[in-house]
Amino acid sequence: MRSLRVGILAPTFLPKFSGAEVFHHNLAVRLSERGHAVTVVAPKRQVRALQEQRWKLPYGLESYPENRWSWIKRHQRFAFWANRCALSALQRKYKFDLWHAFVLYPTGVVLADWRSHSGVPCVVRAVGDDVTGLPSLGHKPHVGEAIRTKLPLADAVVALSGEMAEGIANAGVAKEKIHIIPNAVDAERFRANPEVRAAVRAELGIKDGDLLFLCVARNHPQKDLPTLLQAFRLLVSSGRGINARLLVVGRGVDSLGADVADLAEKVHLLEIGPEPVRESVPPMPPQRLVDLYCAADCFVLSSLLEGFSSALVEAMASGLPVVATDVPGIRGVVKDEKEGVLVSPESPRLLADAMLLVAGAPALRASLSSGARAAAARYSWSAVVGDYERLYVDMAAARFGP
Repeated sequence: MRSLRVGILAPTFLPKFSGAEVFHHNLAVRLSERGHAVTVVAPKRQVRALQEQRWKLPYGLESYPENRWSWIKRHQRFAFWANRCALSALQRKYKFDLWHAFVLYPTGVVLADWRSHSGVPCVVRAVGDDVTGLPSLGHKPHVGEAIRTKLPLADAVVALSGEMAEGIANAGVAKEKIHIIPNAVDAERFRANPEVRAAVRAELGIKDGDLLFLCVARNHPQKDLPTLLQAFRLLVSSGRGINARLLVVGRGVDSLGADVADLAEKVHLLEIGPEPVRESVPPMPPQRLVDLYCAADCFVLSSLLEGFSSALVEAMASGLPVVATDVPGIRGVVKDEKEGVLVSPESPRLLADAMLLVAGAPALRASLSSGARAAAARYSWSAVVGDYERLYVDMAAARFGP
């Protein structure tokens, strides 16, 4: 298999920290390890901030002109022209065999539009809410219009699940162009470590008899954290004698402090990001997050929808039983009553009842834990990178020949 030159076009990247950034960092690392020349093209400010970290990255970084994404909603024709110019300049510099877009909008539609003029193959990866979005999450009409008119021009579109594939097909993409490739997890990093578990629980003030629920989610309407906090309040006031704690980890969760002031000793809000590792490839997700999974007893997620939650699979790899909402992006990963308990979204009472069920049944927790760990094994990095590599090779072969 010959080495390929791959450009990954990202509207956001590290050191900003969330599932999409972490996934593409890991994908770029593993593709580089397989001998491919990968360059991540990201906003100038983030490239500059990442370079200041002095990480020893095996892939390249290139700056993309700022603000060109936002022009689409105001001056669409000019915005596509300006992005074509920027992408053409980068193509002349790097001579990529193919491009990979981070999300459907804005990078996917921009890249698909440019592909129709340049002839350079491109694959667009969906994240979920860009094709299965809810009106309550504030998706703008121009986003859907751009996806429907430009996305079918791409050579391939990656869906993270079957449900997402249906949404992409409904957006007008030919079914033969749609490839289902899920997110991945490095299960070895999430093995149980009793010493780490004891140390982290002591640091957080979690007693031996306390049951720690962990939620890893940014503070965004899609994650519906208010429902989770209401459910936990119902759990605490249930009178069932369960000593429960809740740890919410994610970007922006600090702003929820006022909402849990009455539960200050039982709710922990924590925001973490990439660790300052010098002159080496930083582990993603950060070891601190891996340790928090190790310290927890149960994972809980109250999302209105998911594309494919990396945090969910990481929790399952850690052997955590899952309590979550029965929504797209979750129901395809977690089998109800085998790996977790699923309930209808936007219902604090149902979520609290499920949390109480799992909290009060050690045998059920053990069974769900075993099922979760086994299910996570399906999402290995070797399989996922192999799927992308085969897709890339097929695309390059269609352009240059085998």
